[in-house]
Amino acid sequence: MLNTYEHTTDRPDRSRQPDRPFDRTLRGWLPLLLAAGWMLATFGMFWTGGMASEVPNPLRLTGFVLAATGAFALGYAIRIGRRRRPRQVSAVGRTASRRRITRLVVAGAIYHIALGLALLGEYGATGPASIWASLQDPAGAYVSKFAVYEQQQDAGRVNPAIQMLTLLGVLGTVLVPLLVVHWSRLSRATRFIGVTGMATYGLFFLFIGTLKGLGDIAIMVGGGLLVTSATVVRRTSRVERAKRRRLLALAGTIGILFCGYMVTSQADRIDRFGIQDRVPPNRTVEAVAGTHLATGVAALVHYPTHGYLGLAYNLETPFEWSHGLGSTPAVASYAQQYFGTDIAEYPSYPVRTESRTGWPAGLYWSTIYPWLASDLTYPGVVVFMAALGWLFAATWVGAVQARRTLPLLLFVQLCVLVAYIPANNQLGMSRPSMIGLVALAGWWLATQVAAVDAGLRDVGPQPWVLTQAAGRAERPGRPPIGGTQPGPATKTGPLPW
Repeated sequence: MLNTYEHTTDRPDRSRQPDRPFDRTLRGWLPLLLAAGWMLATFGMFWTGGMASEVPNPLRLTGFVLAATGAFALGYAIRIGRRRRPRQVSAVGRTASRRRITRLVVAGAIYHIALGLALLGEYGATGPASIWASLQDPAGAYVSKFAVYEQQQDAGRVNPAIQMLTLLGVLGTVLVPLLVVHWSRLSRATRFIGVTGMATYGLFFLFIGTLKGLGDIAIMVGGGLLVTSATVVRRTSRVERAKRRRLLALAGTIGILFCGYMVTSQADRIDRFGIQDRVPPNRTVEAVAGTHLATGVAALVHYPTHGYLGLAYNLETPFEWSHGLGSTPAVASYAQQYFGTDIAEYPSYPVRTESRTGWPAGLYWSTIYPWLASDLTYPGVVVFMAALGWLFAATWVGAVQARRTLPLLLFVQLCVLVAYIPANNQLGMSRPSMIGLVALAGWWLATQVAAVDAGLRDVGPQPWVLTQAAGRAERPGRPPIGGTQPGPATKTGPLPW
């Protein structure tokens, strides 16, 4: 079970420094610095573009974005400031953990291979030649994707294999984080299967000329690398410094490759749709690299920032509760398919704003906030962001300090959610991602409730005593935790866990 084992190394953990609490180290705050930096950077870049002049309410837009970002930071700070003592794991536990990790990686790889092949077949891939043709024309592949959408809707076609794999969406969350974090401890065969699963799944998104799946993989790889780098803190060690450099080089390479593909595909898409006036290229870049490439570079900046104009329009739209169907389109699709709900009666904020202003909800972004506000209101979204920051910190602590797998998986999914904040409610847009997030969050919450009941979670000093005779944590009626063996005698006192 995910909640019963930790991801650990066989080497002694030298990262725990009793004289440096986690909240007083850079690695304790690193996710917040990256997340808040991303939110504020995209918002700042938005004001440097041509769309800034179209904002009808600059002060209201700025105030809301800063309030939401500040609430996220506050929630993170509250959780990261709570001190806890990480659980130790015995050698037997580490061996069992490695076996389970291998099984999860293989299961996740098989899931991605099956889903990737099923999607390729559903969207018209007939063989290597058709796939290669789509790779050479990403804009044309992107257009063809919508033709398949229309055929599916008109014929009411449902692929049973894809439907079944959708229900197993939680398996889509395990492959990338575990493969990245445990790469050095996995066999070559397991690594090969894992990479094959990622490649097959990514190939489908290349086939349809869409960045979504590739972006998800890149973000999950980045989240796994972030956890891995945070467990290597002995900067005085030459080996560990070299490992940090390799991790940074790998992350940089992935980022460069993704941005390079994004520049070329977006430039082709802009030419295909004839919207060059919407994304004008920088004259300096155009003079050096040419119009086509300069247009792609402009799109690279426009892509993650234009949603703030949509947010500005949505902030002026009156609130109408969408009865739980507006914030998460995946839930709305289930309600329509299985309960016959007319979702047009409960439109989301972006849909109502489209009818009011013409800003297309399905074509352009409006950030995550209007989607959530469809059910929570905008003040409620600020509260939600505080809770999200708290959970982001809690899973980071569990992944890095306690080195547990379930918090690792949930943390990486939250990285995807946070990365798409300037765009939309990404994890709520598709059924597999929604199912995966709900499954992980529900499982994590269940472990927290069980931990409170067992007296294991860090909610302050617990009524345990560290006996001088045994030198171990004891609680009446319960065995020592994790098979910990008696150690040397230490002073009596409460043991924060």
